[in-house]
Amino acid sequence: MLRKFNILYLLLPLIVFGLYRIYAQFNTGNANFYGFAENKETQINLDHPVIVSKIYTGEGQFVKSGTLLMEVTRVALDFKMSDLNYGISELQLREQLDRTNIESDLKRLRAERADKVGSIRARIDQLESERTFNEALFDGLKSIPATDSLGTATATPFEVRLAALQASLGMAVAPIDAQIAALEKELVQAGLPAQSNIRRIKSEIGLYEKEASRLKIYAPTDGLVGTIHVKEGENVPAFNTMISFYEKSPNVVVSYIHENMIMRIKTGDSLEVVSSIHPEERCLGKVTGLGHRIVEIPERLRKIPEIKTYGREVLVEIPPSNNFLQKEKVLLQWLHPNEGSIFSLFYDNKGQGKDSLW
Repeated sequence: MLRKFNILYLLLPLIVFGLYRIYAQFNTGNANFYGFAENKETQINLDHPVIVSKIYTGEGQFVKSGTLLMEVTRVALDFKMSDLNYGISELQLREQLDRTNIESDLKRLRAERADKVGSIRARIDQLESERTFNEALFDGLKSIPATDSLGTATATPFEVRLAALQASLGMAVAPIDAQIAALEKELVQAGLPAQSNIRRIKSEIGLYEKEASRLKIYAPTDGLVGTIHVKEGENVPAFNTMISFYEKSPNVVVSYIHENMIMRIKTGDSLEVVSSIHPEERCLGKVTGLGHRIVEIPERLRKIPEIKTYGREVLVEIPPSNNFLQKEKVLLQWLHPNEGSIFSLFYDNKGQGKDSLW
């Protein structure tokens, strides 16, 4: 009796071969894995202790770049600036006092000079008046002028006395004039040391004012206010985070690739990033970082959440012009170079771009 032939026996090798090709194609060609979109987080803090004066925003609030978020005060800074301003006032007062003293000495010396000059001038004027009077008495009389042994005319008593008075005038005012010249020079230079110190202190105040401008904390970009870690009136130590701030749109995808995937992904590789909520939302990403150890893949990113799996962390940069939500789960699609490039999704056969990476 002949046994009936089952055609499945003939097809079985073909089925096994086909499954093998599909498996090989899956492991060496297209590979998908999951990640979540992350907004760039900025931890806002200061490098010195402050007191929170006023908070102008709330957690979860969207703000524009430059929006005032918080004001703080720095007691030590206020004290230093007050001390420096007092130092400037002290230098200016000392400079004014020095000038006043020099001007007072100049006024005294000029008065002393004028008194001595006036006294000697009065004697000179008196002597000249006497000479004029005597000359008037003897006017018209012929007299033989006095001469010395060589026949040279000798000076009259009036002329001798007049020359002596004029010499005494020069001797009287010369030391006073020297003192006046020295004081005038000192007056010109009196403010130079003080002004030099004032400029130095003002430069120091400028640095502190620059620090004081940082006591008003503004939003670095358009974005979302995250956690506010402080309260009004609170003393905040240096480098303690006051506000967590997030950029408006995610700019990086944190993902994990399974350790058993038969593929090699490298920094600079391109991936298509697709929203798991709205598949029509997608963009092109670029691998910017790879983890250096195998870690447990978060449950949310596992293909079978109940089974623990392990893999390597992959950081993917995405353009800021995307509509992903923060922490949104996304699918990353990578093509092995032998099977074609992900750029084929964005470029036509002629090599002309359909869409830009950024």
